[in-house]
Parts: sequence; structure tokens; C-alpha cells
Amino acid sequence: MRKRKTITFNQVRGTPMKIAIILSTIILVLANFYLFLVYFKEKKINDKLERLAVMFGTNMSVLFVDSLILFFGALAEEGLFVMIILSDF
Repeated sequence: MRKRKTITFNQVRGTPMKIAIILSTIILVLANFYLFLVYFKEKKINDKLERLAVMFGTNMSVLFVDSLILFFGALAEEGLFVMIILSDF
């Protein structure tokens, strides 16, 4: 008979949030990379105020998506915690 391996909360804690934070950082960096290297060169925006408005608009949109990713990461982490607690019973 095999011994049942139990997973403790300390082994799982923070894993979905770490993944969510890394993913949101990658999304932010890639959006800014696209903005600077592709969009600004292709559209040839010379007005500094318009460039700033595009940057703020893009970053605010990306940060909104990042907050959704982090929210669902926290939800997944909480769900794993509840499953670990209930698996002991």
C-alpha cells in the first residue's frame, strides 16, 4: 500500500500570485516595447504631449488588465488554500 503524500499550505502558498505577478510584468514590458519600437516609429508622432497621452493610455489599459490577472491569481491561491484545508478531512 502506498503512502499518501500530503501537500501543506507552505508548499503551495504564493505560487499562483508569483505566476500572476511575473505574467503582468511581462505584459507591461511587452506593451511598452511595442509602443516605443513599433507604434511611435510607424505613426511618426512628434508632438510630445500626444506621445505622453498615448503612453499614459497604454499603461493605464495594461495596468487594468494586470489588476484582473492579479485578482484571479489571488482567487486561485485562496481556492488552493481551501482545497488543502478540506483535503485533510
